[in-house]
Amino acid sequence: MEKEQITQAKKEAIINPKYPRAATYDAAWQLENEDGSPCLWLMEALARKMNLKPGMRVLDMGCGAAMSSIFLAREFGVQVFANDLWVSASDNMKRIRDAGVDDLVVPLHAEAHDLPYADEFFDAAFWVNSYQFYGTADTYFNEYYGKLVKHGGQLGFALPGIYREFDDLVPEYLAKHWWKEFYYFHSLDWWTRLFRRSGTVDVEVADDFGGDGNEIMMQWEPIPDRMRLVRVDAGRNMTWLRIVLRRR
Repeated sequence: MEKEQITQAKKEAIINPKYPRAATYDAAWQLENEDGSPCLWLMEALARKMNLKPGMRVLDMGCGAAMSSIFLAREFGVQVFANDLWVSASDNMKRIRDAGVDDLVVPLHAEAHDLPYADEFFDAAFWVNSYQFYGTADTYFNEYYGKLVKHGGQLGFALPGIYREFDDLVPEYLAKHWWKEFYYFHSLDWWTRLFRRSGTVDVEVADDFGGDGNEIMMQWEPIPDRMRLVRVDAGRNMTWLRIVLRRR
């Protein structure tokens, strides 16, 4: 978000008492580096369902401007590999140094089908608002991601989604705001079925952030003020989904 768009009202809105860890981070810094989602809210709520311990090696895939990676390192003392395609590793390195966690966060620039990590390299992995862009193919999880986490390790996902799959096309009232790429929005049932079919993980958590998923969607929408689709939907279909898997 451009600095001139950062208003006092938006600063107040991004500090949410439901996410007390995220609330300690400078509001202007969060707004300057946001990438389309309230990533610190989502990461905090996702991490509550995961067993993070200092010294763990963690993948933060699709980390954007590395806010979520900085958050994980500071809050949990884990070593984070901050992987993104659209933000350069050099740009993220500056933010990481400024945050004082360059001993814990390693920025990388890599595409989701060409990752430089060894099998079973990570103790845990996170995908906040990124997996839906590249992970919907039936074979993708086992070929590219699941194998990167050690047996017994957890994989956490925060995904924008819908309550139920559409029978065909989106409802008419959404049509003019819906890009064809948005069909990567799927339901919780759709995602959990995809992961179960992989045969390599167990589903430990599958919910809409404990009933807060739509509220998160609606609270966030006016902050970047560019998600007309969410406004028009008005809570009828769209929500945030939380999934935690454990590798067998």
